[in-house]
Amino acid sequence: MKNDNHEEGISFSANKIFYNSEMRFCRSFSSLAIGVIGEKLDVLDGFCASGIRGIRYAKENKNVRSVTFLDWSKNATALAKKNAVKNKIKKARFANEDAVKFLVGGAEESDFDVNFIELDPFGTPAPYLFAVFFRMNENRKKTFYLSATATDTAVLCGHEKTACVKNYHAKSLNNEFTHENGMRILLRRISEAAAEFNFGITPLVSLSDRHYLKVIVKCESGAEKSDESIGNFGYISYCEKCGWRESGKKIIEKCGNCANITVWGGPLWIGKLQDKETISKMRERNNKKEYEDAEEIEKTLALIEGEIEMPPGYYNVHKMCKRISMKSVPKMSRIIEELDADGFRTVRTHFSDISLKSSATIDVIEKVIRQLR
Repeated sequence: MKNDNHEEGISFSANKIFYNSEMRFCRSFSSLAIGVIGEKLDVLDGFCASGIRGIRYAKENKNVRSVTFLDWSKNATALAKKNAVKNKIKKARFANEDAVKFLVGGAEESDFDVNFIELDPFGTPAPYLFAVFFRMNENRKKTFYLSATATDTAVLCGHEKTACVKNYHAKSLNNEFTHENGMRILLRRISEAAAEFNFGITPLVSLSDRHYLKVIVKCESGAEKSDESIGNFGYISYCEKCGWRESGKKIIEKCGNCANITVWGGPLWIGKLQDKETISKMRERNNKKEYEDAEEIEKTLALIEGEIEMPPGYYNVHKMCKRISMKSVPKMSRIIEELDADGFRTVRTHFSDISLKSSATIDVIEKVIRQLR
């Protein structure tokens, strides 16, 4: 093919079809996650474009049994087919259709059978969630996996509050840990759609990177599983004056630190964002790969692994120093060391390189920072 592109040893053509080379990291990260799922997968690449994501999933993971390449553009599906054939993807299907119509089931597509659905649209994945769980319910799936990417971070992270209510049925919160708020709003919206068809979700891995949020969840049918997921719905209350925050089932109107009136976000997911075993296996698998982004992936996964079991929200150290009128910012390593020595588990976070997560309350963290003045 003319004008071939290359990604992780795979040659393919993009021509005039959308291809974002900056998302190579995301594709590698997601491929690692697929590879550690301990079962055979039939993948639906819901917005396939050139097909590079689905092709990589198939070539890099022995547990991927087949890939269905779906796109509304005839040019895209035609190109994906050429690229798949070139890369010898044997078990592949190609569908030129709107994603919702395809999932709900046109006459010639209603018999498709997949157990891993990739949603990577432009903007929000929210309009496609009902169709996903409708189809999996119709197909009587007991277990399947959903990978969803949201690039509408302005909506999820508090800059476009009305759009967040419309798309995610939640009030966003624009503060120092806004990207985690957005992640939790996305997960709650997925769980809400799942619950309509008696599915529950378990987040396997959640990633905040560049301009997007990415989650991969395990979906299991049954009223008990659905109820467990709903049990993870809640709110985050936040004090704009002192930075205090609290997550829970109810909105807390007064700050627990300075008694100021709080603002709040939600409903959102207040449960775990990551699965420990999945993250551990992804790190092991990444060490065996020779991805161009292997070093960055390892750094990110190490940070994510450290965040497991930590409470919602993170503390932006620069903003904390400004709030308490400190002219210089202590080293993150010193702050973490001092808090750990005082018995508070404290870690860096992948959400922000100038922030930390801690089991300590904000007044304790500020006290430590002042002592390091």
